Amino acid sequence: MKTLEESIEYTIEKKEYQTSTSKNSHFNEPNQDLKKFLINEKGRGSVALNFGYITTWYHWNFINDFVTNSKLDYNTLTLSTYYASECNNWEYSLGKLVETYDDATSLTNSVKHLAQMLYLGQKEKSISYGNLLLKMLYGKQYDGWITFPTHPWFMLELFCKWQGKELEQAGTRYPDSLGVYQEALNHWDTTDTQLLSDIVDTLTEFHIIQSDEDEQGTVNDENGDGYDLEFTRADYFIFPVEILMWLAIRRDLDLPDYIPSPNNKLMQMKINKLPNVIIPEYKDELVEKCKAKLKKDNPNIEFEL
Repeated sequence: MKTLEESIEYTIEKKEYQTSTSKNSHFNEPNQDLKKFLINEKGRGSVALNFGYITTWYHWNFINDFVTNSKLDYNTLTLSTYYASECNNWEYSLGKLVETYDDATSLTNSVKHLAQMLYLGQKEKSISYGNLLLKMLYGKQYDGWITFPTHPWFMLELFCKWQGKELEQAGTRYPDSLGVYQEALNHWDTTDTQLLSDIVDTLTEFHIIQSDEDEQGTVNDENGDGYDLEFTRADYFIFPVEILMWLAIRRDLDLPDYIPSPNNKLMQMKINKLPNVIIPEYKDELVEKCKAKLKKDNPNIEFEL
């Protein structure tokens, strides 16, 4: 998108459409399929796939509530994030059990879910989930994962710096350059509030320009497939979680607060102000029953989360 206004307009249109047409495919049917799993009936997809559908449904509603009604329902985002983490929890556990099984939520999306945990103030859960993603990064789940985009690597670097770890690049598809994110990484713990504001302004401008679902035919990469934009889902056009993750980590470390500059309209939006309270984690009885059944059927399986 060229402007924030275009991003907002597109997001409103897309989320209204998705939430009005997809409840059956992304909420009702997945829940029915999970119940079928419990009684050994075949559904339309795997348990993890249905977790993923429900994750998407709740996220669409979180964004839609904000852009159409100026409502921030953090509980909806918590639900989305919970199902997302359980999706990878399920996939990774099965991957340990079955040598040929390597399914997972994409790294790009998974790191965004990590950012959402930090945004919601769920510190301990975010640490556990971040460590799980590192195991998946160095395991078979993300083997051969493409280099582009770069923001997930920036976010993983932030997590590692926060946790006092070194992100090992060997064996991964770490990009040659982090581009605009390198400056933020260099000064991730700065106490200079003006420098912080300037860097966030740069990242914000980049986020807006790099947000577009119609990426084909934009700027072709070396493969000619046009996959050159960082943010290709309207779920995140006005919700820059890569920036919010950085600010949440800074808050945890009691570093100086970030105050949006007068011209930074994206970061002035209410959705992009960190919640003042910790939003509790969510547990779903149906998910726990599915995990218990998998454990009963496969006594050797161990869940990471």
